[in-house]
Amino acid sequence: MAKKVKQRRKRPSPSPSVRLTRQRLMDGLAGPDGTRVRLARPEDSVRFGELLTLATEEIEHAHVDGVAAGQCGEWLLDGLMGGDRVLTEPLLRAAGSGRLQDGALALSLPLVAEDRDGTLVGALLALPPGTVVQTVREAGYEQHSLLAMLKYVKIKGLAVAEEARGRGVGGALLKRCTQVYWQLDFMLLYGGFEIERALGPYYARHGFTVLKPGETTDVGFVLTGRPIGLGAGPGEQLFFRWK
Repeated sequence: MAKKVKQRRKRPSPSPSVRLTRQRLMDGLAGPDGTRVRLARPEDSVRFGELLTLATEEIEHAHVDGVAAGQCGEWLLDGLMGGDRVLTEPLLRAAGSGRLQDGALALSLPLVAEDRDGTLVGALLALPPGTVVQTVREAGYEQHSLLAMLKYVKIKGLAVAEEARGRGVGGALLKRCTQVYWQLDFMLLYGGFEIERALGPYYARHGFTVLKPGETTDVGFVLTGRPIGLGAGPGEQLFFRWK
């Protein structure tokens, strides 16, 4: 008698990730342990700045002030409603009128993680990569430098309050940051950390490639057809992730 073959039941395919909208990002998306990840609001600006100082002392007041004024992330919110092309026109207008700094604020992403009781326990700031933009411009590719602002993003700071660490808050902030920029067709996320913080394994777990001290990666060829190396500053390591 033929042996009956037991058929494996097919596992259900994973449900697609929820597509972000302007309202969803403003209202907040579910994070771990009852938290919610959302765009920072004007009333969050002081706490947002305080949290980021846990990660870096290089946060410019312009970005904290931009959160207070409701400027940070303006174009990104518009892009979530109308696609990545919505970002091109205002950037060209800003460049033509000498207001690129305003454009940089509008393309920046200030995220916060809010606990059940409304306390902000985490913060992330991502922004256009000034170093890359300047390097591309100095290489003689002015128009490509603007394109870099629409394709490359630097994670300037990621911080979680000490009492909230170990709950997955930082990972949730990175996830939503990546989701926003990937949905808007950006290509590269990168950042750096001080070597003594030993954060390489952390970023590697979240899908980033972590370079050894002194190593660089090419970020120019896809923009200009010419290699342009990107590395971390002295005493730092670079982490990056391509779409």
